[in-house]
Amino acid sequence: MQPATPATPTGEEELVAMIRDAARSRRGLITEGSGTKAHFGPSLSREVPRVSLRAMKRIVAYEPGDMVVSVEAGATMQELQLALAEHDQWLPVDPPFPDATVGGVLATHSSGPRRLGYGTVKDMLLGTRVVGAGGQVSRSGGRVVKNVSGYDLHKLHVGAFGSLGVLVEAAFRVCARPEVAAVVWISKPTLEAAHQMLLDVASTPLRPCALEALDGPSANVLAENVPELPKGSPLAIVGIEGSGPIVERHLRDLARLRSEAPESGVIEGPRAERVWEAFRDLPVRYAGDITVRVAARPEELRRLLAEIPPTSVRRTGTVVQAALGIARVSMSVLPDSEPLATELSMWQRLARERGGYAVVESAPLGCPGRDRLPFGWRVDHALGAAIRGKWDPDEVLNPGRMAC
Repeated sequence: MQPATPATPTGEEELVAMIRDAARSRRGLITEGSGTKAHFGPSLSREVPRVSLRAMKRIVAYEPGDMVVSVEAGATMQELQLALAEHDQWLPVDPPFPDATVGGVLATHSSGPRRLGYGTVKDMLLGTRVVGAGGQVSRSGGRVVKNVSGYDLHKLHVGAFGSLGVLVEAAFRVCARPEVAAVVWISKPTLEAAHQMLLDVASTPLRPCALEALDGPSANVLAENVPELPKGSPLAIVGIEGSGPIVERHLRDLARLRSEAPESGVIEGPRAERVWEAFRDLPVRYAGDITVRVAARPEELRRLLAEIPPTSVRRTGTVVQAALGIARVSMSVLPDSEPLATELSMWQRLARERGGYAVVESAPLGCPGRDRLPFGWRVDHALGAAIRGKWDPDEVLNPGRMAC
């Protein structure tokens, strides 16, 4: 049986010993941070031991003047951001789950609504220190921004779910906190209308840091943590950050769209950060549901979402990252997931026809028929499979996870 609590090494040598022991016995090893995304991807074997890196959370090196930080993988993003905030800096990513660790965010390539303006955690990554399947320790990249020698092998680990190696340390370039921040919200009668309005904004010279459309249920969840937001109707959210003149230009140009809406508002200053914190907590509320990620080119996604037929399962919330072409649709869990798996095959066919994809991103670990859901992590990827075949042929590390 899977142990109630994972082993918790306090240093790299202890972790290396655990991995070497797992390699010798060929029983495998599951690594995690805070375990916030254990319900992502296919179910893992109960017989495979687990290891948490949560105790390995030191900030190894931080030079505010160079705007570079190196941190152990077990530190949470909140802990890292608090340390950077002392120098009015931050790592410009806002991934879901408040307790997510640096290693977990990298392993799952998690990102939040402000990905549009700042990019992903992969874009900020300068280098890593990794323990491989045989217990060998390697480093790729470095602690300087202008590091141009060799291959960016460290970026292969981003999104690999720990299948290519165990991340123990990562170096990032960081940024100064924005001078001014604001969030514009606009109420719309339907999610489709909110989605289209944000696509219209994306086609202008404006450069917001986030363009998010929420259906009524998701907007209600967001409003629970942000009293300034209304309840009961879909919302279009526009995030703006930068210098004073940049924010003023955005607010001025968005005034026309606000005047055409039945209800709208602006949240400015420190209160704007509460909106992104509420977005970070949304997946926590949907952790008990099945969440499907649907993606296509931004304009194609709007058409795809309109084509997707209803399912026998009640939808509990939908959030669309309009300019990125990504939507997440959450649904209730039924006693048997087989009918939903069949219905989702139609979603996948429609998505492929529009050059996109539809996969189950997460589902509760106790969900009936969970193994029949199309998670997509097992989709063949020739390069990823070849790399894993060389680096971990016995699948010692996180067996059953994706290769790349």
